[in-house]
Amino acid sequence: MRALVTGASGFVGRHLAVHLEHQGWDVAVAAQLSATEAALEQVVRDAAADSVFHLAGLTTAAHAADLYAANVVLTARLLDAIERIPSPPTVVLIGSAAEYGRVTPSDLPVREDQPCCPVTDYAISKYAQTLMGLARAHSGMPVVIVRLWNPVGRGMPRHLALASFAHQVAALPRSGGTLRVGNLDVERDFLDVREAARLIAGLARNPNAIGKLVNVCSGRPYRLRPLVEAMAAKAERTVEILVEPHRLRPGEPTVLFGDTSRLAALGLHPAQPDFDVLLGELVADAQSASTSPRSRSS
Repeated sequence: MRALVTGASGFVGRHLAVHLEHQGWDVAVAAQLSATEAALEQVVRDAAADSVFHLAGLTTAAHAADLYAANVVLTARLLDAIERIPSPPTVVLIGSAAEYGRVTPSDLPVREDQPCCPVTDYAISKYAQTLMGLARAHSGMPVVIVRLWNPVGRGMPRHLALASFAHQVAALPRSGGTLRVGNLDVERDFLDVREAARLIAGLARNPNAIGKLVNVCSGRPYRLRPLVEAMAAKAERTVEILVEPHRLRPGEPTVLFGDTSRLAALGLHPAQPDFDVLLGELVADAQSASTSPRSRSS
């Protein structure tokens, strides 16, 4: 099996490429993509892939237009380029649980048919990508849409909550200090990024997943506070937790987790995250970054 992974330099893309290689796939990677259809078509033709895993895009940007260009326009051009290829490969589009927006307790666990009401430009752009994928699938293109929930692991970007906490903890002196946070009494659905990679690859290999939108999640919520406390303990730091008002998100749901029924119906069953391992990895990464020459000189 041959795969093309776009966005292979990103957090999930790197783990997915490694998993595919370990499973015997011949993997071509595209860390960055040209925005022209001709260049995109050449990349896909050169890869001669059975499956294209599209993870290229942005999660944050200074300007909303950049998010839409990276997550919507680029995806549309890539799909157009793939559609022109005889016997096009299966396309796996990686979306986000942020597409659901705010949900009520009665909506839990969140199913794929839950109406979406995204509330950020990032979430809107990913929802537009999902709608494009579903429309192409309806017209006969082999597309699988993944809605990914909160992957955790090595290389996790600092703007994500658990990685942010790990870097704060690592920066504290041995005597401890203050950890500045938002609401730690929320519960979220986390998944080991390596398990996410396994499930994404499994969907690409399953012909019954074609045309479907599938939650890739653990299916259960985990409260942030004990995770942060365990992280501080692993770093051997005593922390005082300070909730800062500007970090709070008005209207943020207390509990949010996904439904795994559709994933199970496709023969895939997510393993629950081993936080003893994951938190140790996050702390080790953060400590390594804090002692690197670049960190000391910045």
